[in-house]
Amino acid sequence: MASTKTKGSGSRKAPQVRRRRASPARAKPRFGPVEVFYAQAIAIEREAAARYREFAHQMAGYGNARTAELFQRLARFEAEHAEQLLEKSAGMKLPSIEQIRRGLVEGSRAEAATYEFLYRRVLPHHALLMALAGERRAKAYFERVRGTSADPEIRKLSAAFAREEAEHIAWIEQALAAEPQIVHRFDELAD
Repeated sequence: MASTKTKGSGSRKAPQVRRRRASPARAKPRFGPVEVFYAQAIAIEREAAARYREFAHQMAGYGNARTAELFQRLARFEAEHAEQLLEKSAGMKLPSIEQIRRGLVEGSRAEAATYEFLYRRVLPHHALLMALAGERRAKAYFERVRGTSADPEIRKLSAAFAREEAEHIAWIEQALAAEPQIVHRFDELAD
């Protein structure tokens, strides 16, 4: 470290520090509740469709045609919901779901569950339980929006989606009742 003493003075001189100009604080992007609703709802529906397609593929691999067909049907419905939402929000500037998940949008909360990893060999009963939990979360989200939104169009759309999620819940519960819960030992699942 360089000496801060000046020649011959014996006293200490305060070190020279360059100060950076303070940058303006990054404000969170401001999106209205309608834009945040659409972004979250689109993310929920897209993620559900992708998850159900994966489950359908896995169930078909198990030879479980009935459960695979249910997941294919659910994937189609969720993809259709996403398309409806995209059509209704055409022309709006929506926040990205990553902005919402990271809390970068004022007044937002992440509602879409993250499924960053999926068990390689999820069993039919467990896949149905995961789907049931996801549908219940989606229904609760749409019901909460219906009850709190000031926008009549959003309330109407949320009510319709909540009813459809309730129908999906009933389908999954029916499938769960028909699907035996099989317990495997981990060493039986090894490749």
